[in-house]
Amino acid sequence: MQKVVLIEKLTDVISNKYEAVRVIAKEARRINSLLIRGAQGELDEKPTMMALKRVLDGRVKFDYAEPESVQPSFEEDETE
Repeated sequence: MQKVVLIEKLTDVISNKYEAVRVIAKEARRINSLLIRGAQGELDEKPTMMALKRVLDGRVKFDYAEPESVQPSFEEDETE
C-alpha cells in the first residue's frame, strides 16, 4: 500500500520544496548508513519513507551554512 504525502504538508515544515527534498535525501542517507552499521530501527519501511516521516514530524533539524568569503589571490611570476 502506497502512501501519498501532499506537497502542502511538506512545505508547511520547510518552505522551499526543493530544499525539503534535499533535507529528506540527506536524512535518508544518514538512516541508511545507520542501518548498514547494524543499528536497530523500523525495518518495515524504507529509509526514504522513514526520513520523510521524521521531517514531517519536525524531528529533523537543518540550518543553512554561510559560504565563506574567498578572495582570489594571484601571485606574480617573479622569474621575469
